[in-house]
Amino acid sequence: MNYQLLSNYVTSTEDNVYAIKNVPSEVAGTVFAKVSRSPKGFRDNLYDLIKEDMLQLPDIDMISMFKNSTAHAGGFMKKWGVDYGHSSIKEHAFAQFCIEGVSRWFTEALETVQSAKWLSFTEFSLRYQKPEGVVTPKELDEHPELKEAYEAFSKQCFVYYESLVPLFVSIIKEKNKELSDSAVEKLAYENARNVLPLSTKANVAITGNARAISDAISELLAHEGFNQEFVETAEKIKKHTTEVLPSLISHTEATAYLKSMIANFYERKTQENGYPIYNGPFVEREEDSLALFFDKSKDLTLGDPSLMNRFSELPEVMRAYGKKIGVTCSEACHHQMIRHRAFDFQIQLPDTNYGMILPKEAVEAIGQKEGDQIIDILVSMGKRSQELYEEFVAKGLGSVAPYVVLNLNARRLPFYANMYGLSHFITLRKEEYAQDEIRSVASQLEDVFQDMENSLTHFKFDRHLDK
Repeated sequence: MNYQLLSNYVTSTEDNVYAIKNVPSEVAGTVFAKVSRSPKGFRDNLYDLIKEDMLQLPDIDMISMFKNSTAHAGGFMKKWGVDYGHSSIKEHAFAQFCIEGVSRWFTEALETVQSAKWLSFTEFSLRYQKPEGVVTPKELDEHPELKEAYEAFSKQCFVYYESLVPLFVSIIKEKNKELSDSAVEKLAYENARNVLPLSTKANVAITGNARAISDAISELLAHEGFNQEFVETAEKIKKHTTEVLPSLISHTEATAYLKSMIANFYERKTQENGYPIYNGPFVEREEDSLALFFDKSKDLTLGDPSLMNRFSELPEVMRAYGKKIGVTCSEACHHQMIRHRAFDFQIQLPDTNYGMILPKEAVEAIGQKEGDQIIDILVSMGKRSQELYEEFVAKGLGSVAPYVVLNLNARRLPFYANMYGLSHFITLRKEEYAQDEIRSVASQLEDVFQDMENSLTHFKFDRHLDK
C-alpha cells in the first residue's frame, strides 16, 4: 500500500497512534464508523476511498500553514489558551485521532477517564470481527517465567476461541433453525469471545475537544509506575494531537492529585474467597449488594484531596450520588455498559475473584454434548485466569493483572441511575439485535424502576419500537 498518498491527512503513516488532519470532520466520522465492523484501520479505509477517487481532499497542509502564522509562532494562542488560564478556549477546538493494536484493558481505561463524557469513541467490535492477538505488558520482561505462563495462557485462549465457534454454531443453529448461516455465525463469534482476555488487541477512533483530550492524556500519564502501555500510548496521543492542535495540547502533564488518585485505583479492594459462577447478570438495589460494596466511603477512589487545586477535575465518583444501582455482569457486558456516559459509573479494577458469568446460550444447552463441552472450557479457563491473576499479584504486578481477566469474568459495576440515562439505555439495549446479556440487564433495570416509570404519565423507558 502506498501510504505516501495519506501523508497529508494523517500525522503518521506508521505509528499505531495518529491524528487526522486536512479531512472534513464529517468524512472522518463516517470512516470512523467503519472501525467497529471492519478489520481495517482508519488509514486503510481512508486510503481505499482516496484511491477509488471517492474523495476530493485538499493538497494544502493547513496545519503547517497555521504553525507558520504569527498567531501560533508569535505566542498569541499560547498566551490566551494556556497562560491566562482560559481553559474554556480549548473546548472550541477539537481533534480526531486513532489508536490501533492496544489492549481492551487500555480502551476501557481511555473510555472511562474523567473527561470521557466529552469524548466520542468508536471501537473495533469482537461481536463482528475476529481478534488479532494480544498485548504483552512490558512489565513482564523482568519476570521471564511469568511472561512464559502469560503467553501460553493467551495462546490457549485463542485456541479455545477457535474451538468454541463451531460448538456455539451447533447449539445456536439447533435452537434457531430460522436464522441464516451468517446470523448464526455472528452469534457464535459473540459468544466465543467470552474466552478472550482483556489483553486482546483493539482499535479505537476518538473525537474530542482539546480540553477533554488534555484531561484524558493527563489521567493516562498518571499511570506511570503502574502500566507502561497506558503511559506510552498517552505520550503518543499527546505527540500526534499536538500536531493538529499545536497551541493547546503540548503543555499537558500528569498532576500530583491525579497520580494519587491512580495509585488509589490500583489498590486491591477485595479479598473474597471462592469463585462464584453465575448463570447470567443481575441488578441489585439493596445496600448489601455485592457490587455496591464499593459505595462505602472508605472504598471510594478519591486519592488525596489536599493535592487538588482549582484546575483539578473532580473524579467521577463525586457525581455518583443518588439512587445507586449495582450490576454484576461479565467483562464483555461491562465494556458495552461503560459507553452509556449518561450514567455516573464508579469504575473498579478488574478482579477474577468476582467469579464468572456463563453465557445464556451455553446455560440453555447444558445437558447437550456441545453445551457441556462449552461449559467445561469456560469454567477451566476462568479458573486458570484466576490462578494467573493471583500469580501476578504475588509478584507485585497487581496493576497489570487485569490483562489476564477474561470477558466471561464477572465485573461489579456500581453507578447512579438517572431517568435520562435509563431511558436511553433501556431503549437501545432492549432492542432485539442487542447482545443477550446487556439486554437482560436492560430488562432488569426496567423492572427495578417500574414504579418511577408509572409515576410519570405517558412515560415509557423503552421507546425502541416508537417511530
